Amino acid sequence: MPPIPSPLHRLLRFIPTPAHEHLVASILNQALRGQPLRERLGELTGKRIRLCVVDVPLTLTFEIVNGGLQRSSVEPHVTLRGTWHDFLALARRREDPDTLFFQRRLAVEGETETGLHLKNLLDGWDYDVPAHVRAVLPGPLATLTLALGHGARVLHSTSRLRRPGSHRNSRQAGRAPG
Repeated sequence: MPPIPSPLHRLLRFIPTPAHEHLVASILNQALRGQPLRERLGELTGKRIRLCVVDVPLTLTFEIVNGGLQRSSVEPHVTLRGTWHDFLALARRREDPDTLFFQRRLAVEGETETGLHLKNLLDGWDYDVPAHVRAVLPGPLATLTLALGHGARVLHSTSRLRRPGSHRNSRQAGRAPG
């Protein structure tokens, strides 16, 4: 993997850890709105998780409360250690935690049961965009947004179907320029 771009690396190191923790918790709590995973996180209420991003270096500690995260200064129950790219790959679901663990790119320390439970919850999370939209927008606006999103997907898929034999390409192939 290429290294973290230098300006981003400097920015990440410059920002105080509590600000990182607050920002990450806010983003994740927002992303969890409307997701079944939010309710399932209740199974881990009170557990603390530390993420160590070794190549930045950055250490973030969170406690699971009310189906979400809040920053914590108390020792964690489980620590996940990896690189920026590995955590990003996990978040984007481009890598699976088991693969990273067995390749020794992701380390899990502390309460094995808590780490395994968290991993299984994250592995089973299929992000439900419509549920999230309904959770964050008022009813009519959510309905309109989802309809517009569906329409955009239909147009996009239709345009991809026409691309190889698009009107422009058919004209150029069928007639001499005039």
